[in-house]
Amino acid sequence: MKTLLLILSLGCFFDGPDRKPMQADFQHSAAYRWLNKPVLETILLDDMESLDRWEPFTVGAQHIIDARIDNRESVAQSQVTHIELNSELVHHGVHSLKMRVPTRLDVRAPENGRGWGRVGVRRLFDGEDWQGSNRVSLWVYPESPGAYSIWMELRIFNDGEEKLPALFAQEGETSFMLRQGEWNHLVWEIGNVARDRITALEVSYYLCGNEPEASDTSTFYLDRLELQVVEPDYIEGWGVWPGRIAYTHSGYQSDAVKTALASGLEAREFRLIDQSSGQPVLRKPVEQVTSPLGQFQKMDFSEIVTPGLYVLEAGSSATMPFRIGQDAWRESLMKALDFFYAERCGTAIPGVHGVCHRDWICLHGDLMMVVNGGWHDAGDLTQILGNTGEAVYAMFSLAEKLMERGEDVELQERLIEEARWGLEWVLKTSFRDGYRYGSSANSRKTNGIIGDNDDLIAMARNVPIDHFLASAAQAIGGRILAVRDPRMAAFSLEMAEEDWRFGAAGMDALLAAPATQAFRGNFDSNAPALETVSQAIIAAVELWKATGDRTWLDQGAAWAGVITGSQQRSIPDWEIPLTGFFYTGPDKVNILHYCHRSREHLPILALTRLCEALPDHPDWMRWYSAVTLHAEYQKTIAQFTEPWAMMPASVYHDREYLQAPESRRESFRLQVIKGIPLGAGHYLRLFPVWMDYRGHFGTILPQALALAKAAGLRGDAVAARLVRHQMEWLIGRNPFAQSTMWGEGYDFTPLYSVMSGDLVGGFPVGIQTRAEEDVPYWPVQNTWTYKEIWGHPVIQWIWLMEDVALAERPDESKADFDLSVGTTGAGEVTIRATVYGDGNRRFSLRADNLSVSGADRQISPKPGRPALLEWKCRVQSPGTPWVVVVVPDGDHTRRREVTGGFPER
Repeated sequence: MKTLLLILSLGCFFDGPDRKPMQADFQHSAAYRWLNKPVLETILLDDMESLDRWEPFTVGAQHIIDARIDNRESVAQSQVTHIELNSELVHHGVHSLKMRVPTRLDVRAPENGRGWGRVGVRRLFDGEDWQGSNRVSLWVYPESPGAYSIWMELRIFNDGEEKLPALFAQEGETSFMLRQGEWNHLVWEIGNVARDRITALEVSYYLCGNEPEASDTSTFYLDRLELQVVEPDYIEGWGVWPGRIAYTHSGYQSDAVKTALASGLEAREFRLIDQSSGQPVLRKPVEQVTSPLGQFQKMDFSEIVTPGLYVLEAGSSATMPFRIGQDAWRESLMKALDFFYAERCGTAIPGVHGVCHRDWICLHGDLMMVVNGGWHDAGDLTQILGNTGEAVYAMFSLAEKLMERGEDVELQERLIEEARWGLEWVLKTSFRDGYRYGSSANSRKTNGIIGDNDDLIAMARNVPIDHFLASAAQAIGGRILAVRDPRMAAFSLEMAEEDWRFGAAGMDALLAAPATQAFRGNFDSNAPALETVSQAIIAAVELWKATGDRTWLDQGAAWAGVITGSQQRSIPDWEIPLTGFFYTGPDKVNILHYCHRSREHLPILALTRLCEALPDHPDWMRWYSAVTLHAEYQKTIAQFTEPWAMMPASVYHDREYLQAPESRRESFRLQVIKGIPLGAGHYLRLFPVWMDYRGHFGTILPQALALAKAAGLRGDAVAARLVRHQMEWLIGRNPFAQSTMWGEGYDFTPLYSVMSGDLVGGFPVGIQTRAEEDVPYWPVQNTWTYKEIWGHPVIQWIWLMEDVALAERPDESKADFDLSVGTTGAGEVTIRATVYGDGNRRFSLRADNLSVSGADRQISPKPGRPALLEWKCRVQSPGTPWVVVVVPDGDHTRRREVTGGFPER
């Protein structure tokens, strides 16, 4: 028998507070609106007065159940669902249908971390045609004593040409969170799916286990199944939902550009109403906007800066109240932090769960570790080092910015509190020999007893990016906590150095590996070289900040060439040429893109961190120009989605489908060619090319973070505005005019968060597209993954606040010189600096892709008479953009930039 070393924890550094998570105002939700829609027609499908057409079933775990049956008895005898008519709990008529199911099976749970299967009941139909109706209605009364959350799933089956439920696209299924001990009215709009030749409607329950304090059975009473006709929601298109105004529900910062969009407005003028006085503070014409996406009306009220609550009106259309003020984003940030509090694993969260997953084990040879702690991931209960490490880093980074500025002590404390919780888990989950717990799927509620049939088992792994993620989180944690908790800070820094060395030990093999993965799939256990190098540099910079040891910076900077060498710098021979995007590595075989959880921010974050830390490094200009090229690429492709300015996904090649799994190749190919043709077989997709996971918040938010870091480095106001538009897209300024954060803004839809219940501050994976199309699609159904809450969009939301809510405003008083450019067709470029003021001045010109002699110049302008400096330069590589930075008097904070050679837009 193996000798087991059980590592429970490394000491309790922190005990979380016992407080209830925030609650949403249900009347502001889309679900409330759905329940109050007028019903235009009704067809009774079943009044639950007979069981003749009802059939119990078990799916998924059937092979386990069958293996236990002596003499291989019939499948019908293996059912674990019990149904009967009931007359005690009735909503309509004399009877309801009572369905009693277990929460688990008495066999070992699957090794993949999921539940035992799905059980329930199906109402059978003889190929009925439901195309004349568009909503299903059902009443449900649940009883599951001790359970914190309980839900139900509905699925439609048909025998038409387009089969339901659809594979991967998640069409024809939905889920509902249920309130215990009362009748729940479930309504599901189905106008988006095929409804011919219906064979069954499934009502099911997922066998996910139960907490120690909860019952091991659940009972559901079903009544009054109907088809209905209602006015349908708007679910697809680039145009705004007719009659609505798409605006930012959280509000607008005082100094930000403030716009709202609509489609089909008849009003020629809009008004902005101050809610404190009830009076209009602005009247302006509605601007007509034409783009390749359609006709829009734009309302710009940027001139209003006075803090307060406002309503926008245009004819019969009006918004709900929203805030103008520099703190407009703060409430959504506090809700995002509360989401993480509610998702804490291993401790009791009132109303969400008790002390959980004490039997979640990671194995490493003869060693064993309990890995509960950190945060769950909401839709299921999965724990991922990548999410936890980034969340810790983002929270500490924002807290540090607030501390430096001496602002919002309450928010500082809340950020540090939550970051410490995640940091403790990062510290706890290392075996300290090069192996860590990295991630494992979890869709089970367990009893906390190690050794029985519901345990969760994972295997330790030695992956460089895991170590670098942990190192960055531990290094910044050690720095921020140095005064508050010297003991934890010292240990955190020790672990940061240890993890970085473990990660570095695996880099030679990673960098030597061939690039074979064109399409980044659903999970990220095999991060390409570009991601890993970027994360290593970020960790190295944090170690330097924490220790003052320049060696860490030098080691990180030595790898920066992998990033700059992975970029498309020259102008390709395309009809619409683009530069500045990245490949997965310097071999430039495969373009870097994602369909689900992106790390597109890492290369730019790494380079901006190096630029800030090493302003005099010989490669500084190469790093800076790479950031510039990528930011200009982002600004260029965003023009394809005007007036939304939603960040398109990526450039794809029409042969990439050959590297996708065979079952997905045709879909991959069709999705690519639905994009915008760029030339030479390349296409720009506005939404990602999907596999079985859909939803794009995990791609546009990291893109926004990359652009935010570039905007801060370059002082680029246009890029900063584009960053805000990505955030606004999530919070109401989208075609559906709906906030997608649960509990923030208005008309927020139910999200797939079945394991944890409805959580304020949660974001779904994101808006998707229908099939192979490249158009926004946001159907009413609530299912994985696009409606599923995942932690990574919330992490990016918090992280972006550092550059949006706390963005540094340019100090115009330092603008004492201007730059201009002159060019010739012979590749000659003249850079001119017009210098104001007086006294002796020194100017240093740094260039990428320009050769220049006499880069350092001195000048002595006279009072009231601007002086002129000129540098004569020559383009080194024709067909490649060039970037110039001029630094006055050795002060990088006052530098100015000019560029040239970019493709015409």
